[in-house]
Amino acid sequence: MTIYTIGHGRHAFDYFLDLLRQYEIEFVCDVRSIARSRWPQFNGAVLRELLKDNRIGYEHLPETGGRNKPKPEDLARGLDRIIEIASEVRTVMMCSESQPLSHHKISRVNCHRVGMLSPMLRTRGVERIIHILPDGSKIEFDESALTWTW
Repeated sequence: MTIYTIGHGRHAFDYFLDLLRQYEIEFVCDVRSIARSRWPQFNGAVLRELLKDNRIGYEHLPETGGRNKPKPEDLARGLDRIIEIASEVRTVMMCSESQPLSHHKISRVNCHRVGMLSPMLRTRGVERIIHILPDGSKIEFDESALTWTW
């Protein structure tokens, strides 16, 4: 099984959609604690409709969010849900941070989808996690070998 990750950053929706299409993404799992953004196109209800109009599924999974420390049983339920969806369609985990790694001399984890969720998904049997970068390229690495920046 492969799961992708992406951060919406400050992208225009059309560019974000192009990134999803480039990787043939069929479903977005929103792993933010709160599905809200300064950029209105990434507020949960708006994003759901925009994705639906483009035949891409959407589900907000606040129990996987990094801002509020989730209860272990809630987090486990959220991870199971991501795996369930990804077993049926090509899936991406999305949060707001567009760069999964810092630009330090020694790279560090820049967001919870990389530092927290990816290692947990790997222990649940996810073989590949591919991180989509803002320029459209991708990167794979051993997330558990990196240090968090926060």
